[in-house]
Amino acid sequence: MRAQPVVVGVDGSPESLRAAVIGSRIARTSSSECILVYAVPVLWTPDGVTDVSISSAIIDRLKGPVCKALAQAAVDDEVIARAGKPGVVLNRVARERGAGLIVVGERHHGALSRGLGGSTAHHLVRTADVPVLVVEPRTEPINRVLAAVDLSHAGGQTLRAAASHAALLGARLRAVHVVEPAKFPVVVGLSLDPAEYERRCRDEFHRLIETELPDLPPDDRVVRTGISDEEIAEEAAAWRADLVVIGSHGKARIDRLLIGSTTERLLNRQSASLLVVPIRRPASKRRIVRRRGRARGGRQTVGIKQPGRW
Repeated sequence: MRAQPVVVGVDGSPESLRAAVIGSRIARTSSSECILVYAVPVLWTPDGVTDVSISSAIIDRLKGPVCKALAQAAVDDEVIARAGKPGVVLNRVARERGAGLIVVGERHHGALSRGLGGSTAHHLVRTADVPVLVVEPRTEPINRVLAAVDLSHAGGQTLRAAASHAALLGARLRAVHVVEPAKFPVVVGLSLDPAEYERRCRDEFHRLIETELPDLPPDDRVVRTGISDEEIAEEAAAWRADLVVIGSHGKARIDRLLIGSTTERLLNRQSASLLVVPIRRPASKRRIVRRRGRARGGRQTVGIKQPGRW
């Protein structure tokens, strides 16, 4: 069966051309289709909204720099141009074509710009149903892939996605887990020996690696302690990772806008490319949550954070 298509956002910028190179390479290696998507701006005028005419001339003009970036005389990949905001257009095309990956180039925006929806990468990380690869505008190939793993149900999915992309890119793989300080509400009055807590997390991490990637060398099984996004970024920099893979559990949009998630904080500070894998709650846990919600009359309660989950 043919692999799912790869959708790449392009607009002629250096960042998007780098994304086109990486996306096209992944598509060729996995024997899948690469679809290049250009979101044509919708212009606002005093008389209302004016749609820019999407003609073949726009696509032909875009193919020139893409051909140069891909070092080929003609673009074999499909090129689509649609009017709308880039994040919305890319999501729509990905759903219509059953894509398995969205690739975009990252431009670094300020916090205010991101909060107002100025970053296509942030929009896709929040809303896409498939993995999103945010490519940094560097010329080096992706030779080192760092999988950032927590100990929830997301750990195995993140490792498998990282291993798959490392194989496609011919890259070396390393896994890192960050043990964050255990936090309990004051009213609960629980205490836990930090050393024992860290030992348990380390043991669980190594069990996960043995289950998913038993051939991963011991030197590439790393455990750090501290704040997740800070430690992951430091490990990526120290190891000179070209790509970091992380699972995103998903949160309510208002939470992300106000305080952000580990994934989005990492996206803000990360110097390497970032692959964000959307993680869905297992069906059994979804049923438990629904039953608890009905038992409580639909009221929401606050629980203690699972150890090892970001």
